[in-house]
Amino acid sequence: MEVRWDYLTPPDFEKLAKEERLCILPIGCLERHGDHLPFGTDGLVCHDICVRAAQKENCVVFPTYWFGQIHEAACFTGAINFKTDLLCQMLEQLLDQIASNGFKKILIVSGHGGNTNFLQYFAMSQLDREVDYTLYSCFAYGEGRFSNVDIWDTERGGHADERETSLVMATVPGSVKLEYQKVPERIMPKCELADLGSRVYTGLWWYDKWPKNVTGEPSAATKEKGEIAIAAAVDDLAEIIAKVKKDTVVPKLQQEFYGKIKEKVR
Repeated sequence: MEVRWDYLTPPDFEKLAKEERLCILPIGCLERHGDHLPFGTDGLVCHDICVRAAQKENCVVFPTYWFGQIHEAACFTGAINFKTDLLCQMLEQLLDQIASNGFKKILIVSGHGGNTNFLQYFAMSQLDREVDYTLYSCFAYGEGRFSNVDIWDTERGGHADERETSLVMATVPGSVKLEYQKVPERIMPKCELADLGSRVYTGLWWYDKWPKNVTGEPSAATKEKGEIAIAAAVDDLAEIIAKVKKDTVVPKLQQEFYGKIKEKVR
């Protein structure tokens, strides 16, 4: 069944939107993933997982939204980095536009770890205005069945490593160029900020650890590993979609919250 917003015809779109009332927004970023992976890695993998999951649990999938939070890697070629206020304004307006097409629930699915705190803050900030839809967000993979996939030959690095490279091999065949990966493996974090201790935070923590924006052992990646992991991530997300579609608690709490805000204003 076709679920992609950009592929659907108006009659099919209207039918699916009316029946399910849920739209998924895959969000990634454009950033360097070493020299061997494409800039769109996070969004490409995320969108593929979203489409496959939506085909299991019917809903509409919006085209990949590329403008996530990428301040920590803005120094690398290929990064597209917007100021925070613009990031929030664009995302807020996009959600309103999606909702205006008949959706009562929107699930943001992120494929970029750097979006996590941004999306959590963004979701809380949306409580400052009253809207006629409910907003949810989750990470595209990392827990559930995906976390139990035992196929990796190296320790996870978390970025452009064996796992993420395998995911891209399965999602966009032919896009990975391991011959470009020249950083000696296993790629370990530098951690020059370690003396500050774990309670002190700086926005340079990622750059301090990974000045090449690549981790682990990418050379151990294979398409076959990626396909197994993608399948697990799809099943996990399909389960989340089903729960979001059935959810009645968030809409109820949202209306209660709006009511109390109005009472407080009086």
